[in-house]
Amino acid sequence: MAHGRSVRLFLAEGTPTGVVTAEIVNWTGHVISAPRTKLEVALQRDEIKKTGVYILYGSPLDADLPQVYVGEGDDISTRLNSHSKDENKAFWERFVAVTNKDMNLTKAHVKFLEGRLIGMLKDAKKSEVVNKTEPSFDKLPEADISDMEAFLEQLQIILPVIGVDFFRKTTTKKATEAREEVPAITFELKHTRKGITAKAQEIDGEFVVLEGAVGSLNEAVSFSEKLKAMRDQLLSSGRIVPQGTDNFILTEDIAFSSPSAAAVFFFGTSRNGRTDWLVQGKSQTYGDWKDTIINPRS
Repeated sequence: MAHGRSVRLFLAEGTPTGVVTAEIVNWTGHVISAPRTKLEVALQRDEIKKTGVYILYGSPLDADLPQVYVGEGDDISTRLNSHSKDENKAFWERFVAVTNKDMNLTKAHVKFLEGRLIGMLKDAKKSEVVNKTEPSFDKLPEADISDMEAFLEQLQIILPVIGVDFFRKTTTKKATEAREEVPAITFELKHTRKGITAKAQEIDGEFVVLEGAVGSLNEAVSFSEKLKAMRDQLLSSGRIVPQGTDNFILTEDIAFSSPSAAAVFFFGTSRNGRTDWLVQGKSQTYGDWKDTIINPRS
């Protein structure tokens, strides 16, 4: 059973659109997040003048995915100030700075964290990584590596809380079944004429369509621009591949924000996922199933 954790958020300027700090109770790490337009405010804070790692990210209009850059420095404020003047890094709109309250992050530690974070970005495939190289820093003692991996585990919990979710790889069906005593409910999507057949599960708050699912390549005028861009990116990355002239197949599990988003993605037109998806082996729709969970009969 999952254990709860307490996360402390502090709105440094009294507004959610300004500088925000985040901490997990009993964790030595400290996170600051802010828009680029508030950089001068963030640079006045002592926490950002420490050794640590930082994340720059933004979503240019002509990009299918957010662009992300990870860096490290002895004084993060100096690095951020430099990046704000770099015309080659004009893409970023927000930043996150990660330091340690105990002042015990060394240059070696943050180089290790930088390399691991870049690797996680590429593995998750939810962003375009701006870094040209992927540093591999293995000069830490074994005990320090263990400490940094534990530090990363906590960081992966707190980043999605502040809206940074491109480091987290989609939890697979196999991983979920390995940790749960009760198997997750499986949903099916089928349309014989269009050749659509798919299975999905709700995993860690996401609607995950499972590897091997087949969708239609046809696109109607009502097809979501956002989902079209996502489909194009997945085709170019090989996470989905064409099957004949009219269909595509998933080569790995892919997460969606909702059953409807998944249905639209597979049909290429507006759909209602609450009625399209059925509980496997039954005529019960996803919507009816969800209603019984929310309002169980007494």
